[in-house]
Amino acid sequence: MKVSPVSKSAPAPIPTAAEAAANPALVAPAPAVRPRRGAGALAGAGLLGSLLAPTASAAGFVLADDASGSGAPAKAPAAAVPASADETAAAARAEAERAAIATVVAPILQKAMDEEGRGGFGCIAVDPPTILSESDALNLIEQEFAKAGVKLRDAYELTGFARTRTDWSAPRRADAPKEDNWAFLSGDGDPGRPQKTEPASWVFDLATEDGSILLEYLSTGDHGKLEDSQPGVWCSVSSYDFPRRAERFRSELETRTNGVPVTVGLFFDPMAAGGRWDSKTQRRIPAPGSALAALSEEERENLDWRKREELLRADALELLREQVRFFLDWARKEGKLPRAEGAESGSPAGGAGERSEPEGVPHAESAENAE
Repeated sequence: MKVSPVSKSAPAPIPTAAEAAANPALVAPAPAVRPRRGAGALAGAGLLGSLLAPTASAAGFVLADDASGSGAPAKAPAAAVPASADETAAAARAEAERAAIATVVAPILQKAMDEEGRGGFGCIAVDPPTILSESDALNLIEQEFAKAGVKLRDAYELTGFARTRTDWSAPRRADAPKEDNWAFLSGDGDPGRPQKTEPASWVFDLATEDGSILLEYLSTGDHGKLEDSQPGVWCSVSSYDFPRRAERFRSELETRTNGVPVTVGLFFDPMAAGGRWDSKTQRRIPAPGSALAALSEEERENLDWRKREELLRADALELLREQVRFFLDWARKEGKLPRAEGAESGSPAGGAGERSEPEGVPHAESAENAE
């Protein structure tokens, strides 16, 4: 094969400087819109978002594309327009009363907060946890809500809350305690430096059809976005603490006291692991009720890593399912969701019955018999 220099190449598929100067809209940034799962992105989503963003931002949200795929803008709840002076005054009083609770963040299953969502990779991990893909997690959430008779759509960007982070450009205080060499792994910032509060926003994963409930699955990628870590510092070790990140995210969201009231449901990766390590016996004790616990000690020791990963993934999905069903129960008790007449059997709204598993999401019990 003879090597020869390139004499001609196709033009770059981006606007030239002259074209951009003549038409600035070609390079204008589009608002954040989460891509539709399982469907092609709308060709005009960026332009549509640019046109709708100024109106939506005033109400504290940024619209995403319609879940129906029709290309129409998704509808978020809007305050009613009073028809008289009395109604205006009543609406003002009601708005003042609910101003302090513009964002209600639902409680998270306490078992998950105490026992799940923690792990690490790198030299600190002898038995790393299983990480769920975001698509698997969101599919499970959508299926559980569907079984409860609640339809979901792609969500929107919530604005109007604040986020406090360390000012890493400022020097540490002279009276600050000595910094731990491994403190950067916590993602909790540096209390020895000044703190700064900035406006924040977040593009949520899913929403109810009326937009009054926003749902977010905190993945490993989201974990990094919620950390307060020093820029430019990198390490081959990764440490995750989803309960801590979820609590911090809750406190940030609750600073939003103006705008359309919304309810937020937070879920996170359970990070299912093989169990806890017993230093006395030098063996790993599987979590009670897990797929690994159903195996004998000899079977666990000789388990192929692919099979082990499969069983842990099934455990992780079951643990996430518990989080979702806890939220559904709470939402119905609080009147956030009506009881659906057409809910499937086995769902939180339909009573006891056989579970209907999401497509492509194995149940922990069936995973033991998978090839």
